[in-house]
Amino acid sequence: MKKVLIFGSGSIGNHFANALTRMSGYDIFITDISNKSLNRMKDKIYPERYGKWNKKINLIPYNSVFNLEHNFDLIIIGTPPDTHLQLFKLIKKKIFYKRILIEKPLTPFNHDFKKIYKENNNSIFCGYNHSVSQSFTHLIKKFKKIKTSELQFVKINWSEGFNGILNAHFWLKDEFDSYLGNFKRGGGALHEHSHCLHLAICLIKQKFDISDFKIEFKKIIKEKNKLEYDSYAQIAFSKKNLKIIVETDLLNNFETNKSVEIFSKSNDLYWSCSYSKEFDLVISKFKKIKKNVIKKFKKDRTIEFINELKHINKINKFNYKKSFLSEFYIKDTMEIIKGFYNQKNN
Repeated sequence: MKKVLIFGSGSIGNHFANALTRMSGYDIFITDISNKSLNRMKDKIYPERYGKWNKKINLIPYNSVFNLEHNFDLIIIGTPPDTHLQLFKLIKKKIFYKRILIEKPLTPFNHDFKKIYKENNNSIFCGYNHSVSQSFTHLIKKFKKIKTSELQFVKINWSEGFNGILNAHFWLKDEFDSYLGNFKRGGGALHEHSHCLHLAICLIKQKFDISDFKIEFKKIIKEKNKLEYDSYAQIAFSKKNLKIIVETDLLNNFETNKSVEIFSKSNDLYWSCSYSKEFDLVISKFKKIKKNVIKKFKKDRTIEFINELKHINKINKFNYKKSFLSEFYIKDTMEIIKGFYNQKNN
């Protein structure tokens, strides 16, 4: 049996625990610095989401977890972003493990994220699960076939207001009741919705070097009781005849839009993971023959996390660099996040 240890019994911890119960051959352990949070997971969050508590999940008090004598196949850090770095150091020092998955963002912009990769050994992954979905993998294959000289414009949207986020975190009063309303702790639109930037990095690195682009930032800041976060973020990559716009916000509480649009001289591509709760969507638009090919990919919230876990299982030291969850894509993502927050508001 493979052993998995999850730190954090909030929304992400529940998602991964449930996904693992649907995969055979796993011993599942979960811990939290708050016993209240562990009890809330068992008594409220998990039963409300998935019907009833699953006895395959072992709840471990935080003061006992570092005394476990297991060698874990995977450790998942699903705690707030501003705890990731210190928790990683503690785990590395006190627990034996083969691989570790750190939920996005890797750290807040003002933490030295490079320390996590100091002695990587191809074992560290970051939780950008949309990038390893079947639908985005299909989009990447189509994107690679487009000639670089024909690319014209790419637009990546990630729009979801706090209503949707807080519905999944019903124990919070509002965004300022946690790190979500504080960009210094890893909250704000770009931190929370950094999937959009990461997808841009994945696309760009198929054909270009990030250093080839001029990068510009725009943001809108919201403030309350001396706490601040970006409610809107835009990142523009530009070079010669190509522009790539990444746009995300926490303003839209009416219609979620998580999509990628790729325009070229010969054909256009459209990807959406917000098409419906049951399907992702990829549309290929062939201009010369005036034909659209639509492909749907069946999914649910649990499948998204199962696919992520299956992806990590397939990665070894020989193909680690190719994984979109590896440091070779995460470092670029984090560097741009750092530049965004360190630049004064436009």
